[in-house]
Formats: sequence, C-alpha cells, structure tokens
Amino acid sequence: MGRRLIAAAVVALLACSAATGTGGAPRREGVARQGRTVRIALATSTRTARLSATGGWRLYERGGASVLVRGSASDVWTVERDGAQLRAVHAGGGRTPLGIGPFVARPEDERSFIRVGTRRYRGEIFVTVADSGLMVVNHLPVESYLRGVVPLEIGDRVAGEESAVAAQAVAARSYTYARLAELGPAPRRSWDLLSSVSDQVYGGVDAEKPIADAGVMMTGNLVLRYAGRIVNAVYSSTCGGSTAEAPELWQTQGEPYLQRVSDRIPGTDRYYCDASPRFAWTRTLDARTFASALDSYLRTYASVSGAIGTVRTVELESLTPSSRVGTLAIVTDRARHVLRGNAIRYVLRPTGGEILNSTYFTIEPTAGPDRRLTKLTITGHGYGHGVGMCQWGAIGRSRAGQDFRTILQTYYPGTTVEPIS
Repeated sequence: MGRRLIAAAVVALLACSAATGTGGAPRREGVARQGRTVRIALATSTRTARLSATGGWRLYERGGASVLVRGSASDVWTVERDGAQLRAVHAGGGRTPLGIGPFVARPEDERSFIRVGTRRYRGEIFVTVADSGLMVVNHLPVESYLRGVVPLEIGDRVAGEESAVAAQAVAARSYTYARLAELGPAPRRSWDLLSSVSDQVYGGVDAEKPIADAGVMMTGNLVLRYAGRIVNAVYSSTCGGSTAEAPELWQTQGEPYLQRVSDRIPGTDRYYCDASPRFAWTRTLDARTFASALDSYLRTYASVSGAIGTVRTVELESLTPSSRVGTLAIVTDRARHVLRGNAIRYVLRPTGGEILNSTYFTIEPTAGPDRRLTKLTITGHGYGHGVGMCQWGAIGRSRAGQDFRTILQTYYPGTTVEPIS
C-alpha cells in the first residue's frame, strides 16, 4: 500500500475508534490548525551550520532585512563564526559579507524544506552567535513540530495502537504549551525547547510517520487541563508496574494530576506495559567499573568531602510510595555517601555509559574476603523516571481497546481534554 493510502487509512481508523470507544459515527476531536510558533534548539554550540534545501530557498540577515543568498536545491552554504559576526561560505567558494546575524534560512514555498546537515526541517532555521560557537534554532508552528516529536517519543507504532499515538500527541502538545507558558511572552533566551530528551526528542521531517501524523491531525488543538490550566504532561517509556509521583524523583512539591497509577491489568498478574523490552532488567557493575563511576559522577550528585574511599557495600536506605528507591547509601572506608531520587540513575552506570534504566530496583552487593565490594547486581523494572504517562502502558491499553481520552485521564487523574483556546 502506498504512503498516501496508508496515511488516509490510519486517519479514518483513528477518527472512528477514538471518538467514544464504543463505536457509532465518528466525531471530529480537534481543530486542525498550526498553532503558535515554537523555537526548537537543534544545536546550542556548534562550530558550523551546513545549510541547503529540497527546493528554492533564501538566506537572510536580521530576520529578512537583507537577502544574502538566493539558493537552489543544489546549493550548499555553510555558516561560520568570525569573532562576534557570521558569514556563509558556498561549497563552490563564494562567501557572503560578515554580518551580526541572525542568519535566517527560509524555503521559497511550502513544498520545500531547509536542510541542516542532512536532516530536513519545516519552517525556518535561525543561526546566531552563541557563547562558544553557533546556535541553530528551528522556528515552526507547534503542530508541525509535533509531527517530528510524536513518532520518536512513542516509537514506530502499528494498527491497533492508534489511541496510544493520539494520547502521545496530546501529552506532547500539552508539555509544549506548558513550557511556553513558563517562559512568558518575552523570553530572554533565543529558544523555547531543546530537541533532545531534556525536553522532547525532535527529528524534523525525516522522523515523520503516517500513523503519527494522523494522531497529531486528529487531536489538533487539544491539550490536557487541570483546574483550567494546561498541565506539564511529563511522560516516560515504561513505569514497570506503577507510575510515580513527582516528589519521589525530583525535589518538587508535585502536582495533583501526577499521582501514582497502577498499570496492572484488572483480574490478572500482568501489566499493560509488560510488553516493553525494559519492563524487567538486570545490570551488574564490577568493582572497577563501579569505582570509576563514582570518581566520574558522585561529586556531582552527592555531598563528598575529600576522597571517596574504597567501597564496602551499597544500601537501600528508603523506598518511595511506589516502591522506587528514595535514598541509596554508598558506604566506603571513609564515609557514607547518600544519593536521592533520580540522581541515583546518573551515578550507577559505567563511565560514559547509559544512565540506569529507572529507580525501581533492588540490589545485591557482593563483598570479597577483605570486605571490599567486588560486584553490585541491580535487578529492576521500568525505563525512565516513571512520572505521568507510561508510554508502553498506553500502548498496552490501546491494544486492549481503550481510547486516547481514557488513557490520558488514567495517567493524569483529574485532567480534562480541551481545546487550547
């Protein structure tokens, strides 16, 4: 089946199944419009920005005050920094005059996309001088942005999982508008969100998928509200059986809509998220790996005075209401070093390696005859912080026939799905 036919089939299926969850005539859930402009930082400190396009495009200085380049699809220009100014250099040897910036790349028509390196992006690309290097920021409407977010956040989904995709679209849209509200009408920085896991993973046009496009389109303009305000709809991959409240992971007072939610399937010993490849996992750190990790990370996340010392054991000091590790003590021959909440994940890992999957775990320390730790075995569940929507749980609930409103109101208790305005 062709790409357009797949997209059309998904739109029709999603519109029919997500309206009430009980069959009957489909109803339109959201209003398809582009929303306000959002600024996504693709790079905050890069040496150069290689720009091209899929069609005709132009490079402007100061947001359009002057045209620097009239390019075709075959033209590649690289923006470089020279002191506090910018210039663009053509692959064939031409160059623009120095300018204070920003330099702005715009397609000549809506069928063309600007490329940064090899990736295509909707909207415009702004390049400015940063503290060290260049900052590259994509300006585009929220709905276009979501098309490059939803498929990377929820994964490559298939028929039967449309409600999870739609729930992801509403959660991502809510998160975006909540962040914009936090920044206020005149933010001091030149970007709103990062394109990484620090905010939401964003991949531009190359990340877009028909099923995700359909979810964004069908839920267009819909956000989650609590007591009239758009909620900060955080989410993570796999809760491992139960979501967590925000104070279990972070130093915050929490929110009434971010409560503990069981992911157990009623009447069974199974969980909606147990299809996740990281629902259950084990990680083992030998003494050398663990010592290297402590040297690299412990001082960043715990109070350490002097040398760390030789590790004797590791102890779970407290558990949170959702049975996650609240505080963990690393006992050495010199001191007792305490880690709390999500910081634990950043220390219990190989140097330069991926952070620990979650704080939902138990430990088995092994000591040698000299009472030094020789091995730490960590057995856990889930992937991510576990607060808000469990994405694999949403997928399991979608497979079980739940509509996107039910999924959202389960993971964000007390919220309502409403238009942005």
